[in-house]
Amino acid sequence: PEIGIYGDSMWQQPQPFKGGGKGFDGGYPGQGMGCKGGGFPPQAGKGGFNQPPCGKGGFNQPLGGKGFNQHQGMQGCGAPGGFPGHQQHHQQQHHQQHQQQQQQQQQQQQQQPPAGAPPLSVAGCQNPTVSNIIKGTYTVADSNHNRPVYKKDGGGGNNVTVLIYYWDERDGPNFSGWWFGPKVGGDQVWAYNGNMASPTPPRDGWKVPWDGPLDPTLQLVPSHHQQQHQQQPQQVPVPGGKGVPPPGTAAPPAACGGAGQYGVAPPPPHVVPGCGGGGGCGMMGGGGGFHQGTVRPPMAVAARQAEEAKRREQEQAQRQAELKVKREQEELRRKEQAAALAVRKAIQKVRTATPDNYDDLRAQLEEAQVSNLEAMGSQAEKVSEEAAVALEQAQARVDEVNARAVEDEKRALEQEQLRKEQEAKIEAFVNEAKSKATAMLEKVKEAEERAEKLSDATSGATPDSMVKQAETAEKSVDETMQAAKNTRLEIIDQQKEFAEVDAFRKVKREILELTSKLASGVRSLDKFGIVVKTTRESAAKKAQALQKLEDRKQDFVKYDKDKDGKLSRTEVENYCKAVTDFQLAKGALDAIMEALEPITADKLRPLHRKVWIAKSEDLARKQRAEEDARRKVLEDQRAAVQSMLDEAASLQSSADATATEAEQKARPLISRETTLSAEEIQEAASEAEKLLQKAEGELSEAVAKLSKAKEECDANENLKGFEHEDKGRIEHLGDRTRGRLNKVTAAIKLAREKALRKAFAETDKKRADCVTAIRQKMTAESKSGEQCFEAINEGNALTKEQFAAFLKTLSDLELQEGDVDKLFENIAGDEASISKERFMEMVRMFYKCVKATVMSEEKSIKSKTVRRLELGEVLEVLEPASTEEVSGVQRVRCQAVLDQATGWVTLSGNQGTSFLEPGGNFYSCVKETLLTDGLSVQNSKTIRRLTKGEVIEVLEFPKKDASADVNRLKGKAKSDGVVGWITVASNSGTPFLEPC
Repeated sequence: PEIGIYGDSMWQQPQPFKGGGKGFDGGYPGQGMGCKGGGFPPQAGKGGFNQPPCGKGGFNQPLGGKGFNQHQGMQGCGAPGGFPGHQQHHQQQHHQQHQQQQQQQQQQQQQQPPAGAPPLSVAGCQNPTVSNIIKGTYTVADSNHNRPVYKKDGGGGNNVTVLIYYWDERDGPNFSGWWFGPKVGGDQVWAYNGNMASPTPPRDGWKVPWDGPLDPTLQLVPSHHQQQHQQQPQQVPVPGGKGVPPPGTAAPPAACGGAGQYGVAPPPPHVVPGCGGGGGCGMMGGGGGFHQGTVRPPMAVAARQAEEAKRREQEQAQRQAELKVKREQEELRRKEQAAALAVRKAIQKVRTATPDNYDDLRAQLEEAQVSNLEAMGSQAEKVSEEAAVALEQAQARVDEVNARAVEDEKRALEQEQLRKEQEAKIEAFVNEAKSKATAMLEKVKEAEERAEKLSDATSGATPDSMVKQAETAEKSVDETMQAAKNTRLEIIDQQKEFAEVDAFRKVKREILELTSKLASGVRSLDKFGIVVKTTRESAAKKAQALQKLEDRKQDFVKYDKDKDGKLSRTEVENYCKAVTDFQLAKGALDAIMEALEPITADKLRPLHRKVWIAKSEDLARKQRAEEDARRKVLEDQRAAVQSMLDEAASLQSSADATATEAEQKARPLISRETTLSAEEIQEAASEAEKLLQKAEGELSEAVAKLSKAKEECDANENLKGFEHEDKGRIEHLGDRTRGRLNKVTAAIKLAREKALRKAFAETDKKRADCVTAIRQKMTAESKSGEQCFEAINEGNALTKEQFAAFLKTLSDLELQEGDVDKLFENIAGDEASISKERFMEMVRMFYKCVKATVMSEEKSIKSKTVRRLELGEVLEVLEPASTEEVSGVQRVRCQAVLDQATGWVTLSGNQGTSFLEPGGNFYSCVKETLLTDGLSVQNSKTIRRLTKGEVIEVLEFPKKDASADVNRLKGKAKSDGVVGWITVASNSGTPFLEPC
């Protein structure tokens, strides 16, 4: 017989597999059909073979595979069919594997939440508030204490998270179980289930609220859709093996063995002839086919089946016993929890105890502890500690409440005592106020009566007696009125002390009536006072009139010298002199005598008025004459001041015209299109400057005139402010003219600077032409600067004449009249001759390295190298350029400005590559800076400010200024020839000068 072919084996957890082998009918007719394996559940595996043709016998284990349940899916291992003699070995191996898998599944079920748990649907709940929160569909979102945590889809409304979670016994058995809440382990919960054994949320048995009664309507059921999805998990097809017929024989057309799905069977430890295909793992165990081979007799198989059935019964009995013990333990824990919960409820009541019910609640707690002590079991000690703490806290709170009650009672007694004291004070104040007000009102009444009697008493009295009586009555009324005011204000001030006291509200109206009566008395006295005052004033006027009448009679008698009862002309003149100190004119006296004669005693008053009128008219005439004289003087003074103002205005107009002329002179000087030479610009600037000085003199004179006019006006009271209008106008015009003159001044300054720069530029150009011609002569004669100077005057300083003679020898230099003088002044400076140093400074020549090359010690290019020259380095020429004989290139002897290295450098290569170009001794100002008279920044003075874009010719290359830690060079500004020191860059790196 041919060896059977087995399916590949595979094992994987926890992903469920459905296993199956596929076997053919391996026997000949009459030898049997292939086995069929079945899954478990729902159907136990079956194996069968047929001894007679088409007969069937069945048994579970030996040939067919057996599946078993491993949580959310089936996974099993079918035992392979096989050759007689090997069948028992395969069964034992399969049995051992089955037991190991069951143990692993039980451990996983106890330690881990179920993987892929179905969604839950929460329905019911009698509490409408809680029902609106927790009803809905929940899916697994997390795990806690090795159990799944479910989260409500969509939340509980108002963005509230709703969770179903498990909490273990770490906080005590009373808090262990399944909870509904917004947070795992949080203080807020909605429902509780004490089933600690359930790996998933229990279906029913929930308390709503958590410490309330059971709610039978609250149900948790798996979602139907998820169940259907779990019934069709993703499958990975792994085909099983199959059996084949013996070699040399054709397979009979018999039915195939049953086929498992998507599973494998572990291969047997060895292969034997006639062995069928392997069984499968999973819900449906695979079938194994048989070929030829001997099968163990049915009796042996039945014995093994009976033994296996007995073993399963024993295991079942053991599991039932263990389950009973576990249930008893759970029941005991539930009783402990119920007892502890009863005591904790009593503890909770004690925590809210008041002094009135503390003793009763404490007795209830003690009674609950005694009655539930044994039932609490292991929780008794912890609950007792909680009770002791609760009692201690409640006692402290009750003591605190009692202490507060004592304090409140004490405070109430103090307030009562204070109230009585305040009432006594208020009563004393009211009595005192009534006494004072009554006494004052009596005085008011007396003063009113005295004032009323005054009118009756004055009917027949003399004016003097009437005045005295009125003064006495007025004084009495004033004193009484002031006293009434003071009494009223005193009462009002005293009542402020009791304004916030409740007892004062009862007597406040009485005090108000007292103050109102006093106010009414004050008003009444005020009216009487006015009447008394009027009476007194009337009596006083009457007495005064009578006295004046008597005085006039006495005056008439006094001036009536002849005692004829009338005043003569002479007597009237004497009266006028004595009374008015005035001599009446004849015409005025005649008019008075004509109007009043005869002048008797009753006409003395009209006489007095006419005399005073005549005196007033005379005084008025004199005042008018004096006023006319003063007016004449004032007009003359104003005319003099006006003359000064007119002169100032004329000077201002002249200054304005002069300023206009100066502007016309200065305008072309600063024009960019001007073609004037430096000397012409200077001449025009001088003419404009003269006009400027003239205008300024006229303005100064005008200002002096205005100042004089102001002094005259300030000195005379009648002229103050007279000059304001004209002075302001003239000053305004003067300010405008002065502004124009300032612009002309600036223009002249710019013109002179421009002329200076232009003159320097012209001279500098001539100097450059001169230097070029001298260098050409030096090159032609192969002389250095020193050799050239020695040849001019045997090394002595050059006078102007000697310098002029030397310039005439330069054939390429063209000079105009006066150019020699300008050149000599430019080169010699303040000296009378050109020294060797000045001459050498003039003919200095610099090269700039434009391509990296080397400096050699000798003229030959093969001589030893001094050092390498980098791009941008500046070199000063020491000897004119000459041709190197071997290579034929131009070489120049020079000195590096950077480190004073001396040697020969090639100007350009034989292929035309330039290494050196003239230049390197000019810098451009890139940022405004200062030009000073010394190297040190701190110890030098500023000459002027350099503006951006100015070009500087280097006289001394950069040196270190240690005081400011910067490099500075000495240079000459190409714009105006000013020489000084300039900072190349700041110590922070900001550049001021850069090489051109």
